Amino acid sequence: MLFQNIRTKLSGILIVSVFLLAFTPFFANAHETEWPGEKLAAIFPKAKKFVQRNAVLTPEKVKSIEKELGTKLLKEDQKPVFYIPINDQKKPMGLVLFVDVKGPRGTIDGAVGLNMKGKVVKVAIYEHKESEAITAEKFLKQFIGKGIDDDFKVGEDIEAIKGQDAATKAVLLLPRKTLLMSYALFLKRKPKTDVEKKPEPEEPPEEMPEVEDLKELMILMVDEYFVIVDYFDEKEEKADAVTAAKKLATYAKAISQFEPPKNAEQTEEYVEMQDKFSKTLKEFAEAIDKNGITDDTRKQWEEIDALIKQAHIRFSEEDIDLEAY
Repeated sequence: MLFQNIRTKLSGILIVSVFLLAFTPFFANAHETEWPGEKLAAIFPKAKKFVQRNAVLTPEKVKSIEKELGTKLLKEDQKPVFYIPINDQKKPMGLVLFVDVKGPRGTIDGAVGLNMKGKVVKVAIYEHKESEAITAEKFLKQFIGKGIDDDFKVGEDIEAIKGQDAATKAVLLLPRKTLLMSYALFLKRKPKTDVEKKPEPEEPPEEMPEVEDLKELMILMVDEYFVIVDYFDEKEEKADAVTAAKKLATYAKAISQFEPPKNAEQTEEYVEMQDKFSKTLKEFAEAIDKNGITDDTRKQWEEIDALIKQAHIRFSEEDIDLEAY
């Protein structure tokens, strides 16, 4: 029977993955660049520390962002590095993205901070070849409090710098780009609904615990994984298995935020695989919640097992022989 000895076999797979992760540098370029501590502290002065998060935009997300932004993303935008401010209660306060845009006279180098509600808390400009007026506090304060659904229209939402319309439009791309990239990767955008139509209440997402690196995330996944294994062995309640599957879906989605230690040239395929993994787990959670243990839910679990094998290959560059574990 599929699940009789699955704990022993798949425990080996997951532990091997965690072992490999433990001795692999997740942020390959972290030692080559100076940690932007002072700049980060200026954006979130109450933060006790900042956690770096590497992410990857899939081609589909790049296309969607460019369409809404009205301009092409830069090459470095496709692998953004986010900094998460953590408060004294070990809770995230938002995020910071160091981002560049093309101005009429050259690159404008800046950063944008967002709070947990997805609102701009600060826009900073560091290097540029435009008029110094673009760095004026009065001008940059206009962006504070704006979110994903604001239009950022010059002359309406944003007062342009006199004689610097092109530079003004370039600067507003800093927060606009940050918002679109952040929502594409981390945040959930509420769909617009007709006034007459009352939107259905959304199920609150599973809370994502703070993790320092991919190894910690994988360990969390191992714990939830075996809750489901025990459910199929009739050692756990259905409600516990449903909760575990939902948590696994959240964790699987978060894997894509980290730079993979192996097969870096296949990053896009990897992100797509994690999205598929997360979607499959959500569907599985709904199925066992509704139907319990059936031939169909067992088949869904086999598909999840296959995706775990793919993830293992992603990290180890080795084929998997279940009988070896």
